[in-house]
Amino acid sequence: MSVIKLFPLSSVVLPEGKMNLRIFEPRYKRMISDCCKAGEGFGICLISEPGISSPSNISRVGTLAEIIDFEQLSDGFLGVTIVGTRRFRVKKVWSEFDGLRCGEVENLNNWDSRELSRDNLFISDQLQRVYQRFPEIKSLYSHCFFDDATWVSQRWLELLPIEQQQFEHLISQADCDEALRFLSQAIET
Repeated sequence: MSVIKLFPLSSVVLPEGKMNLRIFEPRYKRMISDCCKAGEGFGICLISEPGISSPSNISRVGTLAEIIDFEQLSDGFLGVTIVGTRRFRVKKVWSEFDGLRCGEVENLNNWDSRELSRDNLFISDQLQRVYQRFPEIKSLYSHCFFDDATWVSQRWLELLPIEQQQFEHLISQADCDEALRFLSQAIET
């Protein structure tokens, strides 16, 4: 078990995924500063009800994120680029003096990479179309692994609006099989 700072969001990053954040709240500026000083990451968890600060409204499965770049944005906000490194299960959550949440977490094994089956190639094709239509998402990645079932399914789970309970179920699995079944039904060919 380890203790990490938690950043609840209405979107997620999963292992090997990247995300740009705009940080403006003092508690999250402190989180970024503390993590940079300590050379450690923080946890991203899916929030079920944005605007409601409660330990019970965050997903019980999340991803440890490492800071790979940051900059001061023209609007005065802090721009931070993160990469997801590993999954974890939240065992206990509490809030610090300024409302920053921390959690005791247990690491989970990441899904192994494997080749995408022919039956699921359309999931990859549709992801490539999304990346063509939204180049700002694709620009986060120097390499895309459209032939890897795990990489493709995790990128889709980051993009799709999924309810917290469904997200927790899918990402808690030992491999990407359940996610692929879900995606094959959710994504139109």
